[in-house]
Amino acid sequence: MSIMEPEVRLSVDLPARGLTLDDVAYLAAADELHRYELDEGNLLVMPPADSQHAALIMRIGGWFLANGYSPEVVLPTPGLRVFGQSTGRSPDLLVLRDQVPRSVWIEPADVLLAMEIVSPGSEKLDRVTKPAEYARAGIGRYWRVERDPGPATAHQYQLGTDEYGDRAYIGHRAILLDELLAGEPGRLG
Repeated sequence: MSIMEPEVRLSVDLPARGLTLDDVAYLAAADELHRYELDEGNLLVMPPADSQHAALIMRIGGWFLANGYSPEVVLPTPGLRVFGQSTGRSPDLLVLRDQVPRSVWIEPADVLLAMEIVSPGSEKLDRVTKPAEYARAGIGRYWRVERDPGPATAHQYQLGTDEYGDRAYIGHRAILLDELLAGEPGRLG
């Protein structure tokens, strides 16, 4: 007969106000299982990546490293400050301009590329919400990896201006991920 340990549950007392990125950093330090994002003061709890998702992050990150990018500028699942203290995301991968000082929340001005891998349940966030936020924050490039159905496909966008004069991702290019990773990333900045 085996004895099962009771589940460990995280108990958190949340303030009676909108959360800040500092609150989320504190919460994340106590729970290494989940990823947290903050959307205008509202906490989003993201489940851990499935094995295929995690493998894609490693493949793409390793591709950048193998092509001359340093490990200090290619970061898997970092915190990204999108707007002030009220909105922060955790992209699947960031490529930075230069190494930044130790920080939980990276500033958009330090980012060359933000990348998301679409998972069941994150489709609208990864296809609509996050690209709009990243564009408004001024991040020069956004890549979205679609993995279902069929072979993984990288959708690459560059920051431009939409028909209303607002920052938006334009210049869409779709390429099979295996084909992309067979070449070199080139210069992002």
